[in-house]
Amino acid sequence: MLKGYFDLPTITFFTQGNIWTGSLYTNFNYRITPINIKGDENTAPLKELHTQVWYGTYCYSLVKDFVSEYHEEMTEAGIEKTVSELTEAFEEFKKIRKTVSAEYKLH
Repeated sequence: MLKGYFDLPTITFFTQGNIWTGSLYTNFNYRITPINIKGDENTAPLKELHTQVWYGTYCYSLVKDFVSEYHEEMTEAGIEKTVSELTEAFEEFKKIRKTVSAEYKLH
Protein backbone atom coordinates (compact mmCIF):
# COMPACT_ATOMS: atom_id res chain seq x y z
CA MET A 1 0.00 0.00 0.00
CA LEU A 2 1.51 3.28 -1.12
CA LYS A 3 1.68 5.88 1.64
CA GLY A 4 3.46 9.03 0.50
CA TYR A 5 7.06 8.07 -0.24
CA PHE A 6 6.72 4.51 1.02
CA ASP A 7 5.11 1.46 -0.53
CA LEU A 8 4.68 -0.94 2.38
CA PRO A 9 2.83 -4.25 2.45
CA THR A 10 -0.23 -4.89 4.58
CA ILE A 11 -0.08 -6.19 8.14
CA THR A 12 -0.53 -9.78 6.92
CA PHE A 13 2.91 -9.65 5.30
CA PHE A 14 4.50 -8.93 8.69
CA THR A 15 2.34 -11.32 10.74
CA GLN A 16 3.66 -14.09 8.49
CA GLY A 17 7.20 -13.24 9.66
CA ASN A 18 8.40 -11.47 6.51
CA ILE A 19 10.98 -8.66 6.52
CA TRP A 20 10.58 -5.56 4.32
CA THR A 21 13.57 -3.55 3.09
CA GLY A 22 13.57 -0.46 0.90
CA SER A 23 15.50 2.61 -0.17
CA LEU A 24 14.94 6.11 -1.53
CA TYR A 25 17.39 8.44 -3.30
CA THR A 26 20.00 5.64 -3.26
CA ASN A 27 21.38 6.54 0.18
CA PHE A 28 18.27 6.41 2.41
CA ASN A 29 17.60 2.82 3.43
CA TYR A 30 15.20 1.14 5.82
CA ARG A 31 14.30 -2.31 7.07
CA ILE A 32 11.15 -3.34 8.93
CA THR A 33 11.39 -6.59 10.87
CA PRO A 34 8.50 -8.26 12.71
CA ILE A 35 9.52 -9.32 16.21
CA ASN A 36 7.73 -11.65 18.59
CA ILE A 37 8.71 -11.02 22.19
CA LYS A 38 7.74 -13.88 24.47
CA GLY A 39 5.67 -12.98 27.47
CA ASP A 40 5.75 -14.81 30.76
CA GLU A 41 2.99 -17.16 31.93
CA ASN A 42 0.81 -14.15 32.85
CA THR A 43 1.22 -12.07 29.70
CA ALA A 44 0.64 -12.67 26.03
CA PRO A 45 3.53 -12.41 23.58
CA LEU A 46 4.19 -8.89 22.31
CA LYS A 47 4.41 -8.47 18.57
CA GLU A 48 6.11 -5.42 17.17
CA LEU A 49 7.56 -3.88 14.03
CA HIS A 50 11.22 -2.94 14.43
CA THR A 51 12.32 -0.35 11.87
CA GLN A 52 15.94 0.62 11.25
CA VAL A 53 17.16 3.47 9.02
CA TRP A 54 20.66 3.94 7.63
CA TYR A 55 22.44 6.05 5.01
CA GLY A 56 24.78 4.91 2.29
CA THR A 57 24.97 2.02 -0.13
CA TYR A 58 25.93 -0.74 2.29
CA CYS A 59 23.54 -3.65 2.62
CA TYR A 60 21.88 -4.20 5.98
CA SER A 61 24.32 -6.86 7.18
CA LEU A 62 27.29 -4.47 6.78
CA VAL A 63 25.76 -1.49 8.59
CA LYS A 64 27.35 -0.64 11.92
CA ASP A 65 25.45 2.54 12.83
CA PHE A 66 21.78 3.16 12.23
CA VAL A 67 20.53 6.72 11.89
CA SER A 68 17.31 5.85 13.72
CA GLU A 69 15.28 2.94 15.01
CA TYR A 70 11.58 2.63 15.84
CA HIS A 71 9.45 0.06 17.64
CA GLU A 72 5.70 -0.02 16.96
CA GLU A 73 2.97 -2.54 17.65
CA MET A 74 2.31 -5.03 14.87
CA THR A 75 -1.06 -3.65 13.82
CA GLU A 76 -2.43 -1.47 11.03
CA ALA A 77 -2.05 1.49 13.41
CA GLY A 78 1.57 0.44 13.98
CA ILE A 79 2.20 0.45 10.23
CA GLU A 80 0.68 3.94 9.99
CA LYS A 81 2.96 5.14 12.80
CA THR A 82 5.96 3.49 11.10
CA VAL A 83 5.15 5.29 7.84
CA SER A 84 4.91 8.57 9.77
CA GLU A 85 8.30 7.98 11.43
CA LEU A 86 9.92 6.97 8.14
CA THR A 87 8.50 10.07 6.47
CA GLU A 88 9.97 12.29 9.18
CA ALA A 89 13.34 10.56 8.85
CA PHE A 90 13.24 10.92 5.06
CA GLU A 91 12.34 14.62 5.26
CA GLU A 92 15.41 15.10 7.47
CA PHE A 93 17.52 13.13 5.00
CA LYS A 94 16.37 15.34 2.11
CA LYS A 95 17.78 18.38 3.93
CA ILE A 96 21.25 16.82 4.14
CA ARG A 97 21.24 14.38 1.21
CA LYS A 98 23.97 16.14 -0.79
CA THR A 99 26.29 15.94 2.20
CA VAL A 100 25.32 12.32 2.81
CA SER A 101 25.75 11.40 -0.85
CA ALA A 102 29.27 12.85 -0.90
CA GLU A 103 30.17 11.18 2.40
CA TYR A 104 29.02 7.73 1.29
CA LYS A 105 30.09 7.95 -2.36
CA LEU A 106 33.19 5.84 -1.74
CA HIS A 107 31.27 3.04 -0.03
